[in-house]
Amino acid sequence: MLENWFILLPEIFIGSFFVLGFLIGRCRSSQTPKTFATLAQFCLTLVILCTIIFYNKSALPHFWQNTSFTTIFKTFAYLLALAWFYLSSKWFLNKNRPSFKFYAVCFALLLGFDILASANSLGSLSVAIPFICFCYYHLILRHWDIERVEYLSKAYAVVAGFFCLLLWVGTYLIYQDTGSLEYSNISTFYLNNSAGNMLAVMLIIASFMFLLGLVPFHIGFVAIISNAILPVCGFITLVPPLIYICALINLIKGCFLPFMDFAAGMIMIFATLSLVLGALSANNEPNLRKRFAFLSIYCLGFALIGMVDFSGLAVIASFAYTVIVVLSLAGIYTVFLGLKSKGEYVSDITDINGFYRLRPYMSATLLIFMFSLIGLAPTLGFFGYLSIINNLVADNAWLRVSLLLITLIFVASSCLQVIRALYFEPQTNKFDRADKAIYICLFINVTFILISLINPTLLIRDALVVLGGLS
Repeated sequence: MLENWFILLPEIFIGSFFVLGFLIGRCRSSQTPKTFATLAQFCLTLVILCTIIFYNKSALPHFWQNTSFTTIFKTFAYLLALAWFYLSSKWFLNKNRPSFKFYAVCFALLLGFDILASANSLGSLSVAIPFICFCYYHLILRHWDIERVEYLSKAYAVVAGFFCLLLWVGTYLIYQDTGSLEYSNISTFYLNNSAGNMLAVMLIIASFMFLLGLVPFHIGFVAIISNAILPVCGFITLVPPLIYICALINLIKGCFLPFMDFAAGMIMIFATLSLVLGALSANNEPNLRKRFAFLSIYCLGFALIGMVDFSGLAVIASFAYTVIVVLSLAGIYTVFLGLKSKGEYVSDITDINGFYRLRPYMSATLLIFMFSLIGLAPTLGFFGYLSIINNLVADNAWLRVSLLLITLIFVASSCLQVIRALYFEPQTNKFDRADKAIYICLFINVTFILISLINPTLLIRDALVVLGGLS
């Protein structure tokens, strides 16, 4: 029993943030956004350490199973959350806004992500996904202008409720067939029985596609990015993708293995739509956040097309690509925190005209991150794109390769429009002095990319061992 409590330390430390935050709120008269940011970083650091230490142990193995595979995904996601918590505190300080509710909802989401990534039961999945949607609803409301997000939050709640209902119906149908909710039991049952419940598989995968924000379920994600505050935009763009991909791989490989062809075909449709619409919609989009929201949808489609076969090599390639893309987006959102003019954070592409004249170093880093996002050599993004395309070529998937390369042209065009505004348009705004923390994070991110360029396998050396067992 005592051992189980030690194994649950990551979840306990996530929960400790709420207790400590409540005590600080009651006992400390002077509270600043930095107070809760420091608490969030401290608790999350402990979560990361315990996640790594107890990577292969599970206190509740019938509900979720911690493995080396889930640990590597969760660790990257937690590290991104830790960096974003540090940067978000600067936003709250600049705006002089309370930050506890933002960090509290984010920690609740991290708990949902923890369960979702390690879920080995449809029961756990059916609890984790609605809980995550519930937290998203409250994360949208973390805005001082409630009227601006009130309609959006209600619309999201209705749509999310519908897809959670689909998830529960699919889970119930499978339980009726198999009498079990555990992945391994479900997979064994359908492997030994020729009949399969395709409707249930379709409903559950559809709910996953909504969670990922893929086309045609992308409208809510884009609307959130367009209207939410910057800390919320950054968090939901950077942290969830790795968790969702991890959970999807677990679901297909552990539960829906007998339906592999059907599931792969369904995912391929959503991924292709996301790839095409994401690339096309990003062009001529005047709002920078909206533009990169479409680009992140494109990148998710790219990653899913790369791993739709769910072989070991495909998963490794998509994992490497996703990590590189998220690092590039993290750098871009860090620059967004420096786009402040007269105390207001700007978001239109015309607002950054001639930005390099005032902030040459920040403009240069944004250039590097966009080059990496479109896979331009010799940036690290080139390695990410090459890993997926090389794997597809080896499988003679020429149609998919052609689709990826054609849509990549439109993505490059979208980024070139931003570069033109940065370097070739006359200056239109004067920008406030950026916080030193922004430059520190940009330096660390760029340094990591440069080190990885010297030795690209450094990024996935351990991943090759951990994920290789999926082949």
